[in-house]
Amino acid sequence: MIRFIFGRRNYYPSSGEIMASIEDPYVLIDKWLRAKEFIVVGKGVARTDAFEKALGKAKYVEDYFQSGILFIKQVLSTEPHARIKGINVEEALRKPKVVRVITASDIPGENQVGYALPDQPLLAEGKVRFHGEVVALVVAEDIDAALEASESVRINYEPLPHILDPLEALQRKDVLVHEEVGSNIAFRTRIRKGNVEEGFSKADVIVENEYRTHHQDHLYLEPEGALAIPGLDGRLTVITAAQYPHLAQSIIARVLGVPASDIKVIVPYMGGGFGGKDDEGPLTAAKAALTAYLTGRPSFILYTREESMRTHPKREATIIKYKSGAARDGKLTAIDVTIIHDTGAYANRGPFILWRATVHASGPYHVPHAKVDGYCVYTNKVYQGSFRGFGNPSVQFAAEAQMDELARKLGMDPVEFRLRNMLRPGLTTITNQLLDHSVGIADAVEQLAKVSGWYSKRREYGVSTGRFRRGIGIGVAWHGISTSRGVPDWSNAYIKIDKDGSVTAFTGIVEMGQGSPTSSHRQIVAEVLGAPIEKIKVTFGTSDAPDGGATHASRGTSIGAIGVLVAAAKIRERLNKLASELLNCSPDEVVIREGKVYVRGDVERSITWEELIKHAYSRGVDLSATGYFFLPKGKFDDTVGQGQAYPAFSYVAMIAEVEVDTETGKVRVLKVWPALAAGRIINPQQVEGQIEGAAVQGMGYVLMEQLVFDDKGRLLNPDLTDYVVPTALDVPEIAKPVYVEDLFKYGPFGAKGVGEMALIPAPAAIANAVSHALGVRITKLPITPEAVYFEVKKHGLIK
Repeated sequence: MIRFIFGRRNYYPSSGEIMASIEDPYVLIDKWLRAKEFIVVGKGVARTDAFEKALGKAKYVEDYFQSGILFIKQVLSTEPHARIKGINVEEALRKPKVVRVITASDIPGENQVGYALPDQPLLAEGKVRFHGEVVALVVAEDIDAALEASESVRINYEPLPHILDPLEALQRKDVLVHEEVGSNIAFRTRIRKGNVEEGFSKADVIVENEYRTHHQDHLYLEPEGALAIPGLDGRLTVITAAQYPHLAQSIIARVLGVPASDIKVIVPYMGGGFGGKDDEGPLTAAKAALTAYLTGRPSFILYTREESMRTHPKREATIIKYKSGAARDGKLTAIDVTIIHDTGAYANRGPFILWRATVHASGPYHVPHAKVDGYCVYTNKVYQGSFRGFGNPSVQFAAEAQMDELARKLGMDPVEFRLRNMLRPGLTTITNQLLDHSVGIADAVEQLAKVSGWYSKRREYGVSTGRFRRGIGIGVAWHGISTSRGVPDWSNAYIKIDKDGSVTAFTGIVEMGQGSPTSSHRQIVAEVLGAPIEKIKVTFGTSDAPDGGATHASRGTSIGAIGVLVAAAKIRERLNKLASELLNCSPDEVVIREGKVYVRGDVERSITWEELIKHAYSRGVDLSATGYFFLPKGKFDDTVGQGQAYPAFSYVAMIAEVEVDTETGKVRVLKVWPALAAGRIINPQQVEGQIEGAAVQGMGYVLMEQLVFDDKGRLLNPDLTDYVVPTALDVPEIAKPVYVEDLFKYGPFGAKGVGEMALIPAPAAIANAVSHALGVRITKLPITPEAVYFEVKKHGLIK
């Protein structure tokens, strides 16, 4: 007898309701969450795209370009802030092979592509707001003709005063990036928990600092590109590098003024995304689609590296003013934080990024009293956007520096101080969200301290006075899974089984290097159905698949695969019922494992997977299913920043060991130890790859990468000659990760997000290690050799 369904105590449903409840998503998710033994989940299953990519056979957007396709070249602004008085395209149109020059006036639909706020045109209209903004598109028969003609487009500018410093922009009313706003503040956030004055009155030690972080470029291997082909199956088909095909479809439809159903978006293999192609990808697709729509011919756009770096959004540059207090017993009492993001010329996803930074401002610690204010500030620079970590690395850098300084003032070990304040089940966040489960960070940090030899090294290092000085530091972070606050989020997928027993899953989740659809999704389908994994194929990255949300926010598997699990589980219930009739047992006794269907405890009573599928077809059993799951979210009050911020959090910690050369300022990361509390680890091999990549990308951000702008906001180093990133020779030893599987009740098998995690604490861990080595608090990134050299000189650390 089934009872307690849908939370109705002592309720016994009818047989009809029992049948309906079997395929209820909550019931199915919970059933597989409770699984104790696994066939492929938790195993290092190889990706289906591994050989294709290793042998150079995998196809990316550029591989679909052929001669005869029109080429698009962008015309970029040479002014940081100016009114457009006119655009003269006559000379460009006289060039051989030039087909058309497209400007804002040619757009048939809306020239509006802003994400969080409707403040951004696809092509500049009326005025330009940063050096490098796209003003026009030159369309020609080949690349050389387009390039030559683009230099002949004459734009008549009326220069306006420009502003590059967000602190200055906050105060100025006479220079406005967007006059219609009335100020340069694009967006504000706030959190008010308890009473910070009361909290600081109870503090025995108080630390107050200002922290600054810098822009970072995504620098993915594959620059942005798109190919638009009109007329395929009666639609405009766009092959593009975008992290959310359905969003690209929506933006294209808006720009063209046509129904979304007239647009098909296909995302093949993508050469890296990191959030940048979540923002710029749909805009790139819209430019190709606009050209194909206006010319009636297949049209192709591919950014050069310089174009990519000059035009696409960057990791936010920040100024963070942080005050925190703690009592003598080592407990935090209050924080007061002001976060200022240089959002650049357009809001883009800046408000969402700022919200995430605001909500995570405390770090993964219990703070009874909190006041946080955030500001997205317009400037005349290339705008900020989505980047791995999404506003979190900068604020965790500040929060973790504060934790180290408080521990120093209290005479406590930094790890012990953190453990004393760490979030655990039953505690609340600074948004007063009660964490009732899936909080494994304390266990992860305790294990990490042991495997890294933290306590002995912390005592040993940081006391040297020679040229080379070693230090060890820790960074602990958390990251909300799914979209922020009460913003809706869902998962959706479709699965069908063919007559030969092969299985196809359809998902909008894309493959950009992380491997979600080519590894974890296949494992989930194989685990639930019991089918051989070699029979599972995942068709990904198309707007013709169900809209399962974006491949961002570490949700590719944690949220994106919930629909995959639900669809597979629905079919499995039907197969269990059929198999029970064929094998003369109850459905609960049916085992389907690696292609064999048998009765639990009696392996001889069996049939093959293929036989079961043949029976299903002959008896009219539906072997297709849609898996839809709408993620439950609580209420959130934006006015005071209180309520449920995220359905769950992933937690991560990193310990870094560094060596600092005090004569040259060079910092060498010797070894890092990562730990992850991210629910069920579906594929440890893939997760380890994500951790390693994120750790190195975080190291590059902290120590090397720096975008340099001139006094007009022009990017001076938009290439690999002057923008320095880590190479294989810079990669430190990365220890085997510590995993704590703190299961999330709605995740597939309890999984949470992992893709962004190891980058988030990297700035804090490395900066804290450098601070430990030098005995000087690092408050500004990047920690370049020049920056370290001047810190050493300033504090007289060498004679």
